[in-house]
Amino acid sequence: MIVESVVLPVKPGFEAAFERAFRAAAPLLARQPGYGSHSLRRGVEEPSTYLLTVEWETVEAHEQSFRESADYQEWKAILHPFYEPVPTVEHYGEDLTGDRDAWADEPGDPDDAALAAFWERCRADEPSMPAEVPAAWAFGGTRAQAAKLLELVLAGAKTGTASALWDFEADEDPLPEVGEVNIIVDGDGAPRAVVQTTDIRTMPFHEVDEEHAASEGEGDLSLAHWRAVHAEFWEEYSTSGFSPEMPVVCERFRVVYSEAERP
Repeated sequence: MIVESVVLPVKPGFEAAFERAFRAAAPLLARQPGYGSHSLRRGVEEPSTYLLTVEWETVEAHEQSFRESADYQEWKAILHPFYEPVPTVEHYGEDLTGDRDAWADEPGDPDDAALAAFWERCRADEPSMPAEVPAAWAFGGTRAQAAKLLELVLAGAKTGTASALWDFEADEDPLPEVGEVNIIVDGDGAPRAVVQTTDIRTMPFHEVDEEHAASEGEGDLSLAHWRAVHAEFWEEYSTSGFSPEMPVVCERFRVVYSEAERP
């Protein structure tokens, strides 16, 4: 979809008549091939101006199909006498803010080629790193969480994380080990940092302490905040749910390599 956007300068004093005329003309617009939707809004600071936006499948659907039709001549006859001067029409492309639902989806899958290239750059900077590309994953359960938590890692505020032991067991995944390295990706799956595990402790949820809570870098760094956020997270994303008695794998790490976001 593209959006036609036009500011309509209506002659002062003719606003009510223009609005009636527009309601009469609107069906001419709505029945066009390639039409999606439209809106008409009256100016706040300038009440004699109106903003018209129309969604079209293509620019051609507006510029050619509609404007070359008999319906457009009728549209002009009904509405153009109200304008002074004749308005200028602009077209705009896709919504760059993205779909909010998509942003709530799981983080994107890393691309093997991108991971390999990233790992080559890491090893050039840190020759002690192993030759094999390590596991890559994102913090959090959504793209938004992955972006926020990665930002905390890159800023040095987040040096700890916690995982449900039950999830490791259910997925038959190995537990993290001191000294291992992992690639951290952003919400789109792009590799951004390499972290190395420095400490591992497993304990019941209710025994996690203030020190570890603060190491995760979130909110006000308090244990109360950590408990509230993680209980909610595991209720929603853990395969086994949440319990105050659940065993939690508390991990500390350090960043050994990172890159600024690439275009």
